[in-house]
Amino acid sequence: MAIIRVENVTKGFEKELILRGINFELQRGETVTILGGSGSGKTTFLKVLAGLLPFDSGSYEKSGVKIAYVSQKPVLFSHMTVLENLVFPLKCQKVKRKEREAIGRVFLEKSELAKWADAYPYELSGGQQQRVSVARALIGNPDLLLMDEPFSSLDVRLGRDMRQWVFAQIEERDIAAVFVTHHYEEAKVFSERVLLMDDGVLSEASDAEIDAFFGDGLLYNAVYYPIGAWRMADAGVAVRVERQLMLYGQAYWSVILEDGTQKFIIVGDHAIEKGYIAPVRGEKDA
Repeated sequence: MAIIRVENVTKGFEKELILRGINFELQRGETVTILGGSGSGKTTFLKVLAGLLPFDSGSYEKSGVKIAYVSQKPVLFSHMTVLENLVFPLKCQKVKRKEREAIGRVFLEKSELAKWADAYPYELSGGQQQRVSVARALIGNPDLLLMDEPFSSLDVRLGRDMRQWVFAQIEERDIAAVFVTHHYEEAKVFSERVLLMDDGVLSEASDAEIDAFFGDGLLYNAVYYPIGAWRMADAGVAVRVERQLMLYGQAYWSVILEDGTQKFIIVGDHAIEKGYIAPVRGEKDA
């Protein structure tokens, strides 16, 4: 059963069209990841779904759906303690004080913030503030969770632990979720669908497009070539050499298309100088 449905939605700013006829449907309990480059429209789309931005045309059905939104940067009430910020959604739901504080302390433990319960936001690091924001989004038990790169400000261990905890909560509570991410695990492991936003157009992402997005190869002329298929050649695609690196005992070069649009790596132990423009060829059967 679809809990939200978007049909032909457009959104622009100062005559620049950001969202171009978006069609999107989300089922209850479904987790979807959106990939895309900077400025492609991902954040704008999430804000439209959250009701934070009006759209210009089209339709958006979300009647009765309780939505929680976590932005890239934490947004907390400066006059409230960490615990008060965390349980604010429960206060709005008229949950009694003792009950909401008990629930809040459980969430603080899970977020490794228990000792900061009585602190104020200015006393926390940016990563700690973001953990409060993520926990607050979940504590109100939303039907739909929208998250814009929520773990990017956390260190590796905390990011991993929070990611696993959040997705466990989503599954346990049957929460629908839409994530904007640049994290491979979120896209490939935790998501049921992966979408690609490109210049305001939203479409289903193929495995090849996902791998290409994360730099595991290159989608060229509608054909995907994995990293092991690219070789230096006498003629081919022009790339700029950035640096040499070693992966699993094999020498590779990190290169970027001459127009700057895609970065990937190729096999090679040639003596090449940084900045060198070289042709490469994709060998489909390599």
